[in-house]
Amino acid sequence: MKRTLLGRAGDLTVAGVFAVLAIADVVLANRHGGSPPRTATVFAGLLVTAVALSWRSALPKTVLGVTAVGGAVAAAAADRPVIGPLPVAVALYTLATVSTWRTVATAASAASACYFAGVLAGHATGGDASPGPAAAQVLALLVIGGTLGLYVGQRQQVMAVLTERAEHLQRERQLLTAQAILAERVWIAQELHDVIGHHVSLLVVQAGAVRSTLPADHPTGGVLDSMIEGGREAMTEMRRLVDVLRPVAQATDHDVPGRGPAPDLTDLTGLCRRLRTTGLPVDLDFQVSVPLPRAHSVTAYRIVQEALTNVLKHAGHVPTRVQIRRDATGLELRVTNSAAPPSATTAPLTGPQLHGLGSGGHGLAGMRHRVDLFGGELFAGPVPGGGYALRATLPLQERP
Repeated sequence: MKRTLLGRAGDLTVAGVFAVLAIADVVLANRHGGSPPRTATVFAGLLVTAVALSWRSALPKTVLGVTAVGGAVAAAAADRPVIGPLPVAVALYTLATVSTWRTVATAASAASACYFAGVLAGHATGGDASPGPAAAQVLALLVIGGTLGLYVGQRQQVMAVLTERAEHLQRERQLLTAQAILAERVWIAQELHDVIGHHVSLLVVQAGAVRSTLPADHPTGGVLDSMIEGGREAMTEMRRLVDVLRPVAQATDHDVPGRGPAPDLTDLTGLCRRLRTTGLPVDLDFQVSVPLPRAHSVTAYRIVQEALTNVLKHAGHVPTRVQIRRDATGLELRVTNSAAPPSATTAPLTGPQLHGLGSGGHGLAGMRHRVDLFGGELFAGPVPGGGYALRATLPLQERP
């Protein structure tokens, strides 16, 4: 809007200047004894060109035609040379800034022919303007106006392209910054859920298992209840923080500089060892001898970690088997647990103890999203005879 107003103001200024020149030309003609009818015709022609120039930016082709005709009328009625070629040159300059050289050449030829016809008509009716010098003046002014307009127009186009590229680069930098921030938030959310959530869940499970073996009035019971309640509240707050940090259905696993590598399948033995100390009888069957791609290994570890945490939360200390195999097509993960027996020491957490330890949509849904990133499949559900099984496949070939 600002540029439009400035362009309009410039057009009006140019029109005003040529209107003043038209008046000055008439005054000089009267002082030299010009014929009043011819002087009036000259003034009318020049005034038309001046008014037309006020629209030169909006209607460049039309204005060029009007100025050429107005200048020709003034030249035909003039008793001496007038400023007629100047408005035509200005109009051609304006057209050249927004046109190709072919258009400018055609328009310049038509305008010069029209104006020169007026010069010849004036010379034939007794005007003082000689056709030769007048033609040279017209051609010189039009060549200057057209050439300058083409140069300015091309420069404006180059500047517009450079400005657009600069804006594009700025938008790209902003997008990369936003993506980096998003990746950081996703990493923090994933680590909160996978690492802190895993360990807090184990602590609450252990405290709940111990509490279930004690009488209701045991002195240590209050301490264990406080531990369970505190862990439950911590998990609830952590899920809220994860919801804030991580967009829906977005998660990623990667090594972040300065934080050390994310755990992968080489750390699975240690994970199972820690779980056994909590009372979960987990058996690991790891049949992968060839190194896996880093992304596959990290993702597989996270899936197994989440599955074992779910076993503790929903089944308790039941026999669990982890199987990991690799074939020509990809990696297969299986986590199978037996049904929970009706024993106080192995029963899953229920009621208030289980409240606050659920995944809140970040457990099984998070595992599915991880598998989907590799084009794999995940199946989870009860098995015949009791128990629960989770099976995930991670293809090693590139996705089509």
